[in-house]
Amino acid sequence: MLFDFNKNQFINTDTFSEKPFIIGSDVLYTNKEVYDIHLKLKRIILDLNIPIGHPICIYGEKEALFPVVMITLISLNIPYIPIDAIMPSGRIASIKEQTQSKILINCSEKICDVPFEINISRTLEITQTQSQLDFHLILNGNDPVRYILFTSGSTGKPKGVQITHNALTSFVNWYLTWPLINSESVLMNQAPFSFDVSLCDFIAAFGKGSAMVLNNYTILKSGNAFLDRLKQNNATTLVCTPSFILMYLSIPDFNELNFPSLNQFIFMGEELPVNTVKKLRQKFPNSKIVNAFGPTEATVVTTYIEITDEIIKENPKSLPIGYCRPNAEIVILDKDQESGIGEIGLIGQHLSIGYFNDKEKTNQAFVTLNNKRVYKTGDVGYIKNNLIYYLGRNDGQVKLNGYRIELEEISNVLLTHENITNAVTIPLKLGEVTKKLISFIIIKEAVDSNFSEDLKLFLLKYLPSYMIPSEFIITDNFPLNANYKTDKKALLEHYLNQN
Repeated sequence: MLFDFNKNQFINTDTFSEKPFIIGSDVLYTNKEVYDIHLKLKRIILDLNIPIGHPICIYGEKEALFPVVMITLISLNIPYIPIDAIMPSGRIASIKEQTQSKILINCSEKICDVPFEINISRTLEITQTQSQLDFHLILNGNDPVRYILFTSGSTGKPKGVQITHNALTSFVNWYLTWPLINSESVLMNQAPFSFDVSLCDFIAAFGKGSAMVLNNYTILKSGNAFLDRLKQNNATTLVCTPSFILMYLSIPDFNELNFPSLNQFIFMGEELPVNTVKKLRQKFPNSKIVNAFGPTEATVVTTYIEITDEIIKENPKSLPIGYCRPNAEIVILDKDQESGIGEIGLIGQHLSIGYFNDKEKTNQAFVTLNNKRVYKTGDVGYIKNNLIYYLGRNDGQVKLNGYRIELEEISNVLLTHENITNAVTIPLKLGEVTKKLISFIIIKEAVDSNFSEDLKLFLLKYLPSYMIPSEFIITDNFPLNANYKTDKKALLEHYLNQN
């Protein structure tokens, strides 16, 4: 069974009807079962008379029903907003308020704490709190929005990245030409559906007929459970962040001999260190290793390269992030003429139309250069022999375990605490890799020894767990630099000297 992303419809629906297709921790769906559920859900949604273009939120962990809902909404030209079940209620409420979404499809047994006007349960039963609904927001047009992914935002509110039909199909048509993936592939899923890396698994499944193995948080936290599922399902391909694979490279039994089916690793989401590749090569000497790069605003991936021994030999310290994909262009903005280093800018049909209901942020990130629309990534790099190299971030964003985080968002949420008068969050790095986040705070009144744990619980009401700082350092004041701005370098140096 395949899905034509250009026409938004299924094709060859009878092919491989009993083939294992989506393998969750709770249930396994064959091709036929996926198609049957899709038809049933499609009828339910059509009966609700939802205006085409009104976004629907999808809530849950990485279980089998979630991607079926995604593909159904795409087929109906309805934008979807994936909401991970670990998101705190405050963040979900913010997304609901921003998008004015009236409908939540719950793919989990867990009840969403934020009420929606219409709820569709995992058993496809409908609960409606209002007899008549006013669907204010309609996102249709010449190039309709397919999905909105919410990322960290500096103002304290998450930013909604809008990906349209043209942007999605532009990526899909290129991605499906990758030689690594075919109908016999079995992809081992790591990223949540609220993280666009997961679309690599999703598109391979529906566009190529590959099997997709989904792994919830419990499985991912248990190394043995993840490896057991990898072996049981004869997984061929793992798409993940470099940080994720590091957890398994220290396990002696994780090697080619014990996992003979696993022969392809696709890395994205953060920088791929040379040492990680070398360790992986020792464990899986016959595997293919791919490094890919692309922000959410540019629909998953813009660059791609297979990391061969020759590439490692030519780049012993820092690996390239790849060659630019077809029908796209990479430019270096504000380039230093001597070094060629500057901000990486992306051009092409795969770019987002901007941040939902945020013209200011959109205009800051998307600019016009030589009559071309350019996305300013905030990533610093250079181009050499048509290869793109990444050197780090130039703004207030960091990446931690593959997640892109606006540090100001953490600080802004901290400032809403009744006992905090000032806050700044700083990443502790080893080279270019962020190891943890530290928040420095100034308080009004003395606190007890449990204050740090209380703060973590407070932040978890508004921020996902991956954004919670590891430490909170109470200080009397923040040092200032020559420009009378908070001297973050001095704060970090003081912290390091004390530890």
